[in-house]
Amino acid sequence: MAFTKNFAGFMGRLSVTGIIVLSGFQFGSSFYVANIASQTNKVEVGSLAKKIDRTKIRELKVYIQGNEEEAWVISLETIRSWFEPYVRGYSSKQDIRISATKVGGYLASIAPSVNIQSVSAKFMLVDNKAEEFMPSSYGRRLNIEKSKGLIINAIIYNWSDVTLPMDPVEPEITLDKISNLGITTLIGRGESDFKGSSEARIHNIKVGSAKHNGTILKPGEEFSFNSILGEVNEKNGYQSELVIKRGKLTYEAGGGLCQVSTTLFRSAIMAGLPILERRPHSFPVRYYNPQGFDATVYPGVVDLKFKNDTSNHILIQSRIEGTRLIFDIYGPSNERQVALEGPFQHDQKRNGSMKAHFIRKIISADGSTKEERFDSNYGAPAPLERNPLE
Repeated sequence: MAFTKNFAGFMGRLSVTGIIVLSGFQFGSSFYVANIASQTNKVEVGSLAKKIDRTKIRELKVYIQGNEEEAWVISLETIRSWFEPYVRGYSSKQDIRISATKVGGYLASIAPSVNIQSVSAKFMLVDNKAEEFMPSSYGRRLNIEKSKGLIINAIIYNWSDVTLPMDPVEPEITLDKISNLGITTLIGRGESDFKGSSEARIHNIKVGSAKHNGTILKPGEEFSFNSILGEVNEKNGYQSELVIKRGKLTYEAGGGLCQVSTTLFRSAIMAGLPILERRPHSFPVRYYNPQGFDATVYPGVVDLKFKNDTSNHILIQSRIEGTRLIFDIYGPSNERQVALEGPFQHDQKRNGSMKAHFIRKIISADGSTKEERFDSNYGAPAPLERNPLE
């Protein structure tokens, strides 16, 4: 009787939870077998619609970790746009929720404006020893997942402000790491002469070449001249120079920067690096003699790109000697030899137009040879439209 009473009570307690027990149990030496059937247990949870009064939602002030003095405000309109109705699958009741996808999209849109890129150290090789001339610095990246939860909670609990977390981003190249990069020897040098340039043009050449000085590329990394150059304007230190535009003389910032891209192109050619993007000037420019060995750039339109296909990191270093701009590329030794034929000028016309080409031969350490031809087609000088960076 005691067992029957206890078992009935046990069954009663289980039925309260919504589980019907028809299972077998063992008593003495006999084993009684039955089936188990489960019944869906509908548990009521707090309704977000009841918890939040959307008429009382206020703007949310947002700070960034590490910069708690500045804040911006997420507007009511934006916050309300994150709410969406839905039907609960287990209760079939109407409710509302804050869309984590929409909040995440908002955070992704602001991340570029709050993220801080890490800066790798820049070096110069002096007597085959690396000397740091620009120290590295850590960057910061918005932690979108954690920020998403904080913003959603701030809205639910009607917080007035919230601070979003940032994750540190370690610089790729530091002084401690430079000795392990395999930069051991000069693998390519390019030169050009800017004699006769105006003071503004010389100034721009110095500013532009300094931006690329000390750049380090890891194995397999692509180099983009424009991505390092940045915006070409007076705010970034460039001076204006006269150019021909739409048939008239006008001042534009950055005149002379093609001297920098041309010289760097020459050094990449002599280093045997694959050239991914290069365009010659539209007409012959005397600063870039010999013709056929130049590379024009214009942010957003034309870029100079090449790739580090060596086994180790490479270092790009610039300097000015008198009126000569020089770019040196340092990297691993004994991987390749480069020979140049040309450039050769041909099909020259009375109006100054011409064609030119040169051939690069790369002999790898295993003895294999690769031959490439680079062609240039120049129109007559002084066209109505002229690249202001020339």
